[in-house]
Amino acid sequence: MDGEMDEDVLTEILARLPCRSLARFQCVSTSWRRIISSDYLRRRLPLITSGVLYHDDTHRGGDGDLDGGRRQQAYTGLLLYYASRPTAFHVVNPTTRLWAELPPPRARTLLSVLAFDPCASPHYRVVCFTGWLPRGATIEVFDSERGAWRDHEVDFGLDTDAMSATMHYSGGALHVLAYSGHVVRVDLDTMASAVTALPAPVSCRARAGHCRGRLRFASSDGTRLRIWELKDAAGGEWALKHEIGVSDVVPGGASQPITFLFMAFHPERELVYLWSPWKLLAFDMVERRVEEEWVFGSEKEGTHLIQVWLFPFSRHLANALA
Repeated sequence: MDGEMDEDVLTEILARLPCRSLARFQCVSTSWRRIISSDYLRRRLPLITSGVLYHDDTHRGGDGDLDGGRRQQAYTGLLLYYASRPTAFHVVNPTTRLWAELPPPRARTLLSVLAFDPCASPHYRVVCFTGWLPRGATIEVFDSERGAWRDHEVDFGLDTDAMSATMHYSGGALHVLAYSGHVVRVDLDTMASAVTALPAPVSCRARAGHCRGRLRFASSDGTRLRIWELKDAAGGEWALKHEIGVSDVVPGGASQPITFLFMAFHPERELVYLWSPWKLLAFDMVERRVEEEWVFGSEKEGTHLIQVWLFPFSRHLANALA
């Protein structure tokens, strides 16, 4: 072992470094790359929040659009930046501060989403919905591995009017919530769709996500949150996993009525992230307590948090856009 550092000692040191340094240190040697890529070290690292996207009424651009028609959306590890005048897409990696400009899609974009799983691959896809069909849509998909857009048609298996804009990407598929009380899984490789009935109605507060590899559905009325887990995809069997109310989030009650919104699932723990006015809360569903909270500050009064994305460190994130 002369001249070499013990792997246990090295792991303890690496676990205390910022993610940007870990991404860079993968190039030191094959042994360092193996340690940094290991599941053991990944579980020791804190989750990365790819972005907090919020709407601030005090800053508006022309025509009622934020920033004059530009959109910035955060996904698991990458940011998708879209400008409608002229049409342009940029994908940004906030960890490495690298960015890529995409060639413009051929058709007008009605809705866009970035599909990226930092735990599976450094490659990403941008899905643009370009037209609506009675029970489906025409889409263009940009694949970073191919570097080009491809046209597709997708059949949702439901009336298009029932589809919402709430989407979640995992395992190579988009999961789209439908107001008819269903979730539609669209495989981005085959464009095949599968429809699964949900255990509760879909509202603007409903969210889908994955925790420990299983699809979950969160439904809230602002004062009570229920979380179901899909036990059997083929049979559409759901099980109620957790249920909490305002009294769980604010023990002893509050001096005035409060509400909370569901934001995100922890990918590996029974932990959810909730938005209460000017606060982001990490709530432990097993211990039924607030584990951590982040206050935005009184200067953000009137701001509404829309979504957060959380994910573990991965070597694929460091390689994205490299």
